[in-house]
Amino acid sequence: MPVLSSEFIKPFGTVVGVIALIVTLFNKYLWSLRVFSGWYVKRPDLRGSWRVELKSGWLVPETGVLIEPVYGYAVVRQTLTSLSLRLMTEESRSVLVAHCIEQQEDEALFKFTAVYRNEPKIELQGVRSEIHHGSFALEVHGCPVYELQGHYWTDRGTKGSMRVFGRVKKLYDTYEQAEAEYRRSEP
Repeated sequence: MPVLSSEFIKPFGTVVGVIALIVTLFNKYLWSLRVFSGWYVKRPDLRGSWRVELKSGWLVPETGVLIEPVYGYAVVRQTLTSLSLRLMTEESRSVLVAHCIEQQEDEALFKFTAVYRNEPKIELQGVRSEIHHGSFALEVHGCPVYELQGHYWTDRGTKGSMRVFGRVKKLYDTYEQAEAEYRRSEP
């Protein structure tokens, strides 16, 4: 019985290495190229930093009036197989616990649904706001995507509308950094 030599096995190692490199590059970078969009990759590209408007249906108990809209920023990091979103407002930060991007009946339409955990700043916990969980469902508009729009609800019994718009490519780490950059770019 012949013994397998390194000369016989070497081509297999090369092929596996090349395929692994191609798959890694495709997953991280190439998937978002327009040439693959629609026919091969059916996933919207949401990468970047976005402006967010939250309109709550919550009434202030003392006045019975709706609270003013809350503005913040959503930072999306995405590959073909993964997505993370961090929503930052002046008072809190939210991160995704689970998410799904589903193609709708019309192949150009997608719905982005998620469950998130919100952590208010520590000085607000026990005073005005507690750590809570919530969900949202957003329609994805455009190709390339220019806006996401829908609604959210929380385990605190609050709900409202959510609009994600004004994307820039730069990824921000904090609310303050995003706010300063967006203000600088406004006319």
